[in-house]
Amino acid sequence: MFSSRIILFLLIILLLLNCYCQGQNEIRNAVKAKTNRKINEGKQDVRYVKDKTRETIDRSDAKINRKQKSARQHHLSF
Repeated sequence: MFSSRIILFLLIILLLLNCYCQGQNEIRNAVKAKTNRKINEGKQDVRYVKDKTRETIDRSDAKINRKQKSARQHHLSF
């Protein structure tokens, strides 16, 4: 009788410990998923800024090229 109580008590302890570990693992996975989501959002923000900057640079380059072409044509007409 006494040994069955000890075994039952140990089984309950192990079950509680298992539930606790599963809960900790779920929390860890949730934190990891949130971190990854924030990292990916940051990467998207960086890509957006880089694209916008690239567009501005491309427009500036096109404007410079037009002015240089115009200056060359103007220079050749003299």
